[in-house]
Amino acid sequence: MLKHYSITNESNLAGFLMVLGGIIILITILFEYRIGWIGVERPESAIPPFIFNAWSQLRLIWGWQVIGFFFIAVAYLLLLKSSVSVIKSLFWAVLLLCTISLIIAFGITLGSYYTALEVYDEQPVIFDALRGAVRSLYSIGLLSLILLIVVHLHETFGRNRTIHREWGLAGFSIVVIGVVLSFVPGLPGQLIGAVIFFIPVFIGFGYWRNT
Repeated sequence: MLKHYSITNESNLAGFLMVLGGIIILITILFEYRIGWIGVERPESAIPPFIFNAWSQLRLIWGWQVIGFFFIAVAYLLLLKSSVSVIKSLFWAVLLLCTISLIIAFGITLGSYYTALEVYDEQPVIFDALRGAVRSLYSIGLLSLILLIVVHLHETFGRNRTIHREWGLAGFSIVVIGVVLSFVPGLPGQLIGAVIFFIPVFIGFGYWRNT
């Protein structure tokens, strides 16, 4: 049994890294919800003081998210390197660039947010400018999640698929249900919507076990 889940080539390693990275990100999202960063409605004016007061926790959470996205970025690079399909190569290249955008966004956040918040009362424009840049980069990075859904469907129903159809349908169903529930009033929308990060786990598992 173990031989089916070994790392025998770059694709298997990429799958393992995607699973690992996806799980790390999902865990950190739970911690974001636990401390109140997501799942809580607050005005824009309350965001800077919240980040400043919870910085020791947020820094650790976001640091682990960087690690998770880094693993996924390496996975995309390995899949791009080993891909023999032009379409798949394009997918992995775009996904790699989007994930690098996410990593840069977190790098700016971890490297400058706290310093900017220390002088926020005197110079709020510094933090506002940094946050605007981070949100732009993060938005570009999140486009990869939409493309990942396309990749997931391709790997589930395509001719040379790597995900078993039942497994792929189960994963896609979980994501659809989570996204729908995120619009239900009273439910933690951001937390439920985070199920979309299961997609790299499902895709990665397909590549990991595909020896």
